[in-house]
Amino acid sequence: MSENYLTIQSEKFQKDENSEPVEGLTIIIDGKVKQVFDKIKLEKGYNSYSEILRDAIFNGINTIIKK
Repeated sequence: MSENYLTIQSEKFQKDENSEPVEGLTIIIDGKVKQVFDKIKLEKGYNSYSEILRDAIFNGINTIIKK
């Protein structure tokens, strides 16, 4: 079995000619991290990993800001 894998790939995108580039991220969840996401999804009623990650990011940012 895999260990703790959370791979993040970054890519630059240009929305249109006049806008500045934005960064797009692809996140690959595997191993024990996937097991945790599966458990959260089942126990907390999430519909997808993206919902879990969204809440984890926002809650994490809020925690950092409050420190």
